[in-house]
Amino acid sequence: MGYADNFQDAMGILEEKVSELGGTTVGYWSTEGYDFSESKAVRDGEFVGLALDEDNQSELTDDRIKTWVAQLKREFGV
Repeated sequence: MGYADNFQDAMGILEEKVSELGGTTVGYWSTEGYDFSESKAVRDGEFVGLALDEDNQSELTDDRIKTWVAQLKREFGV
């Protein structure tokens, strides 16, 4: 709520640098369920990684981590 206009920007800035250097981004995450207005971490309607909001939605963190890790395991066939 206090940073709705730059939510998770740091993650987006890091992903941009990694991409510029030839890296591949994995682990995109849905923006559904988050309350924000702008973010440098959104590409094609998804976050460039797992977005955790400890200030406003800390009760969702554990489930988000478990779901994201399961998603990565499926993506990589682990």
